[in-house]
Amino acid sequence: MRLPPRLVAAAVVTVLGVATGLAVRADGPPPSPGAAADDPLVVHEWGTFTSVQGADGVSLEGLQHEEEALPSFVYDRCQVRDCPLRKAGWKGLEVPVHHVTQKMETPVLYFHTKTPRTVRVRVDFVQGLISQWYPVVDRLGPPEGARDAGPLDLRTVARSFVEWDVDLVPRSAPRPAEVPPSGPGTETWDRARAVDAAWVRTRPRQGPERAGPVEAEHFLFYRGLGTFSVPMTVSIGDDDALALRNGSAHEVAQVVAVEVTDGGRRGRWDVVCGVAPGATAADLLAGRELVDWRTGVEALGGDVEKILRGQGMDADEAHAMVATWRRSWFEAEGLRVLYVVPRPLVDAILPLSIEPAPAAVRRVLLGRVECLPPKRVAELAAVLGALEVAAGPDAPDAEKTLALFERARAIGGRFLEPYLRRVVATTTDAAARRVAQGWLKKLEMEAAALAATTR
Repeated sequence: MRLPPRLVAAAVVTVLGVATGLAVRADGPPPSPGAAADDPLVVHEWGTFTSVQGADGVSLEGLQHEEEALPSFVYDRCQVRDCPLRKAGWKGLEVPVHHVTQKMETPVLYFHTKTPRTVRVRVDFVQGLISQWYPVVDRLGPPEGARDAGPLDLRTVARSFVEWDVDLVPRSAPRPAEVPPSGPGTETWDRARAVDAAWVRTRPRQGPERAGPVEAEHFLFYRGLGTFSVPMTVSIGDDDALALRNGSAHEVAQVVAVEVTDGGRRGRWDVVCGVAPGATAADLLAGRELVDWRTGVEALGGDVEKILRGQGMDADEAHAMVATWRRSWFEAEGLRVLYVVPRPLVDAILPLSIEPAPAAVRRVLLGRVECLPPKRVAELAAVLGALEVAAGPDAPDAEKTLALFERARAIGGRFLEPYLRRVVATTTDAAARRVAQGWLKKLEMEAAALAATTR
């Protein structure tokens, strides 16, 4: 059933229930003091899975690159503090990573309680590596590797996990002193903080093997890179119309297709509800006119907030998620599909265990498929071919070379590596292929050099 973008139905079944995770251990946290029967603990989580697909629905590698700046206090698996990227406010794995086809971005866990409690939280990531988190975790696996061990083939990582032991402090209580202050470049992080939920404070470590600070935040945060498969494929037809096939055994509640063009000045979108198992939502964006994006983006953001609220998020949580990802989802030039990941798939990819068990857990993750239209890939190939000529040794044109370089970067954006891989696989222009291969090699060398500087 297709609905007009401005009239998105919010009537979606709210998913409740505790995510099945790992076996409860005998050394779990002590009973939560003062937890009244009329104050059930409720946990809400939102996040995204991001992938890149060609026009034929084939997933492409190259998603290890960062887009959004994270605060300097966020942890990652290589806790080196003098990395040049850290000084610029960017964080990520400080080793070269190969064969990344999925990116798990900004899952955040909010806890709703009016009474103080103590809980143990564990998140597993199947066929993926949890690479960043905050606050400090009590345990993680697999163990951190040496930065001089060479590139990490993500296909060798079958499972990873993080665990926190935290005290929940009701929002009515004073702000914990351990909550880090906002700093430059933390605007995106601060949007996730604008939610009426309990504070979380890590429990004091006991013994030298568990040394670490006591830290606090509005939520638990984690992020990772993966090779897992989400059975949703997107193909591109005429006029960049899209079709999403639901290859899972579960209904996809909503699908949103978005195209942003003309440097972010114009755009269009489409919404479909209720894509059954094995069914295809066809002709997305077909017949949709491009509109002035200054007003269109506001209406689109409202539509997505309605979808998130229909899935069980509170209004402030839905607003925080849309505000966090507005620039990437709605303002960045490109063609993409967002869809509600069925809850059983979320639980299978990210098993979640919370002890003692909450009364309800609501997990809303949106899948994002960034689509590479053939005409845009061809444009990049043409730019790369012209770049080889402009930068050639006979009569190099510095001004033209710079303009072409900037245009190539603009076409690819954060997904430049997948675009380059697509050019190599599809172009018949030998010059464009050479330049694309050279850039891919340069990206690999830059990653290796970065790892070397942090040893």
